[in-house]
Amino acid sequence: FIQPGEYTLIFQASNADGNAEPIQTTVMVSEGGQLAGDVNGDNSVNIFDLVMVAGQFGKSGAGLSGDVNDDGSVNIFDLVQVAGNFGKSGLAAAPSLLVEELTFTTQQKRDIQSAIVELKEMPIRSEVEELAFNLLKTILPERLPAQTQLLQNYPNPFNPETWIPFELGCDGEVSITIYDAVGNPVRTLSAGHLSAGGYVGQSTAVYWDGKTDGGEPVASGTYFYTLRIGSEMDTRKLIILK
Repeated sequence: FIQPGEYTLIFQASNADGNAEPIQTTVMVSEGGQLAGDVNGDNSVNIFDLVMVAGQFGKSGAGLSGDVNDDGSVNIFDLVQVAGNFGKSGLAAAPSLLVEELTFTTQQKRDIQSAIVELKEMPIRSEVEELAFNLLKTILPERLPAQTQLLQNYPNPFNPETWIPFELGCDGEVSITIYDAVGNPVRTLSAGHLSAGGYVGQSTAVYWDGKTDGGEPVASGTYFYTLRIGSEMDTRKLIILK
């Protein structure tokens, strides 16, 4: 029997005359103790359990799934309990497959980041704490920016194209507007709704081909570019040199 519950067994047999009464009995299979650190109840302790704990790191109160030791708060002790059983499974014949994609809200990223910082600042880490630290750094390798800021475009000066990098301290609709030297808008580039994080490389930074909204190449000179997200704005200068 694999699942806990009540099972009815019926034994059927016959004697020398070919007749016999069946024997019926009931067997109760009790539920075994949950594997310590198996936060999501899938009978294995893996990265998903660690993420669930780290995603609530620093929270306190009742009913928190990440509160593994039931002390009313999600902290280092809960991470250590998960990491201490990492890789263990309650189903001997059912290996755990990581088939889900890890996605996080900005708040979950900040909670995970808080756990990483606390583990990093420990003067000495145990083997289990080191495991938790390295696993969390793997799932969140970069720190979230503390605030939104517009960075210098590159290359600069440029002709005819450039990339505009920036960092976001919050989620929101992002746009960048290019202005000429007297403040007339030349081009508006919409990046859509973005999560907090760094958008620095060419694959994530905003690209400008040096043309106006009407598709005309702009003249050489000094221009300004402004990042907008919600009520926040930041402006820098760029130069086109032909």
